Amino acid sequence: MEDIVKKYQDHIVDPKTQAELNKPEHDKTGFNEGHEDFLKDLIKKLEEGTINPYDAKTLHNKDIYAKLAEEEQEETDLVAQNIMGIIRQIEQLWKIEQKSSFQIQNLVETVFQMKSKFEEKHGDVYII
Repeated sequence: MEDIVKKYQDHIVDPKTQAELNKPEHDKTGFNEGHEDFLKDLIKKLEEGTINPYDAKTLHNKDIYAKLAEEEQEETDLVAQNIMGIIRQIEQLWKIEQKSSFQIQNLVETVFQMKSKFEEKHGDVYII
């Protein structure tokens, strides 16, 4: 059996092909309803410092969070950590492009879904 890695280890990709491969994905359909406003609100809160992407507690709606049982607060903290990881990715991409890209749209969709599903069960625990 031929080792495909060895066969192509010295292969150089044509510059035109490489340029095409480097182009980011593009989705002409744009954002789902409400997600563009969600992104604008998120970016505004990041720029104002309301949300610190390295401090998950800044994502909490403090009034609602304080009323949760300890176990629910722990769940809220864990989900906030996961959401913040994605928010950091959104922030980095936004700093580079200053516009919504296919990648940002997908990340916003992920944050929106995580937040929405969690808040269905626990109330409006996040400020986004």
